[in-house]
Amino acid sequence: MNDRTPDTQQDVDAEEALSLLQDLYDKLPAMQKRGEALARARQAQTIVRLEGELRTARVLLDEAEARERAAREAFAQAQRGGDDALVDERRRAALHAGALKGFRVGPAKNAEAALAQALEEGSFADASEARAALMDDEALSTLEEEVEAYRRAYAQALERCQQLAGADDVDGFDAR
Repeated sequence: MNDRTPDTQQDVDAEEALSLLQDLYDKLPAMQKRGEALARARQAQTIVRLEGELRTARVLLDEAEARERAAREAFAQAQRGGDDALVDERRRAALHAGALKGFRVGPAKNAEAALAQALEEGSFADASEARAALMDDEALSTLEEEVEAYRRAYAQALERCQQLAGADDVDGFDAR
């Protein structure tokens, strides 16, 4: 405990600023956990979004593969029938369906790779674990605001202490 009374308003301001900074510093471990929870929730959102994109890409690829199979079967049947015009029409349809399927392969592979990378870089074993960690929009927004408010308050308190100290370099520590 400090028995000394402040001599000037600047001393009072400095003590208040240091007290605020100390209070914020004491809350730092809890806020770090809140920040980690926020990062995890954002990560969960990303993984769930990527999983949805993969699911869509796979559905589109499956549909394209089914159209290609049907077109190839129609081509094979036309070949057995002997009508040259129909064979040519069905051959073109099969080629077209194959090309359209080809346009679906890349996005499906990219979506699969993006999800795998997000899972590898993240803290979730799989997408179902990420879905379980999702936060509703209101809770996520509240957490974001809380973490951001703490960051702003800490930065402002630190800046105030530096200004009151009158130097950028306090006790050999460059706080920039």
